Amino acid sequence: MTRIIGITGGIGSGKSTLAQCFREHRIPVIDADEISRFALTPASACFPAVVELFGEEALREDGTLDRAYIAAKVFADRYAREALNGIVHPFVIEEMLRRTELSEESLAAWDVPLLFESGTDAFCACTIAVLCSEALRIERVMQRDGTDEDRIRARIRAQITDETREALATYTIRNEGTVEAFREEADALIEQIREELQ
Repeated sequence: MTRIIGITGGIGSGKSTLAQCFREHRIPVIDADEISRFALTPASACFPAVVELFGEEALREDGTLDRAYIAAKVFADRYAREALNGIVHPFVIEEMLRRTELSEESLAAWDVPLLFESGTDAFCACTIAVLCSEALRIERVMQRDGTDEDRIRARIRAQITDETREALATYTIRNEGTVEAFREEADALIEQIREELQ
């Protein structure tokens, strides 16, 4: 049976860098965001329910969902966000479990931004939270995506705090120095977890 390591962290924390370190250690990474993006396409079983939730105005001319429109809605309205998560999260978890089973590896990492909020941590043998100061996270996302500060702050407010992540996670790792220092610490933590779980 594959043992699952949950990876989480707020926007701009460096969670993707940690996930890449797992790949380099030959531990498969299953990305919840990738599956969530698929869940919002017409090919997904979730699509009709999402259209029903947001209405025809959420559709583009080509019949696909306007992600920017939906993002603006869910980050401004907690009830819309919870309703969307209620549609998408069960689909994402089912697909992550399916992919984990197919991997037939002893370990797999699940990269899940809303690991604790969605209850996905219940499937994990252990969890890691990547922590980073809010100011640095905002700076990174502004540089990476060109997003304005107010929109980034709205996304941060829509997620649990780093203090909560730290309290819930099995392990934490801070990412406020150089990429090299973070990767070195991540490599050591991955090896420690591998020894503990295998």
